[in-house]
Amino acid sequence: MDSPALVLLLDYPEGDWLPAALRAELGESFAARIVRLLAELQLAHAPQNWPTEVHVAPGERVADVRRWLGSKPITVHAQVSAPFGERLAQAAAEATTRHEDMVILLRPDCPYCTVDSIVAAAKALLEHDVVLGPSTDGDFYLLGLRRWPAGLLHEVNWGTNQVLFGITKRCEELALKVRLLDPLERVRDVPSWDRAVERLSGGAGKI
Repeated sequence: MDSPALVLLLDYPEGDWLPAALRAELGESFAARIVRLLAELQLAHAPQNWPTEVHVAPGERVADVRRWLGSKPITVHAQVSAPFGERLAQAAAEATTRHEDMVILLRPDCPYCTVDSIVAAAKALLEHDVVLGPSTDGDFYLLGLRRWPAGLLHEVNWGTNQVLFGITKRCEELALKVRLLDPLERVRDVPSWDRAVERLSGGAGKI
């Protein structure tokens, strides 16, 4: 199996780019530390030697992320200045064109998405057009693509608990074969952060 490219979709950890609930309850500085830690954990879960990219918003933070990553062999790209759905579509379209093969897009806030989850997604893409990792809030933590199907993200209600439903509905309309992975929780507020710390602090995915 050829290694798919991995794309981490990162909102730079500052100001309004932070999860609103974490920022409101913990303050901007602590919330930023959590977001960065989760992103680093997700990158640590990436299979070794798989081509990896970070797509950051706002785009002017590319240089900051490059310094943050240090010598890691990861390329950094700017997301377009647009709502999330448009940024996701642009990143997916560019990555599938650039790599001419399978691409797995990852959200940076799901600490339970391990190397096993990513490898399972890659294997599923051998027989499916789209692989989705459903998050427990009705969104997704992983989106795997064999190619970029134009219109895949049309009419998705972003920021609601209907995101996964909207994407799977579009897959059905486009006659795409879909595989769903196990549902996992994203860290979006203090209770989900506390659960992540409790579950992972003593295990192999230590945070």
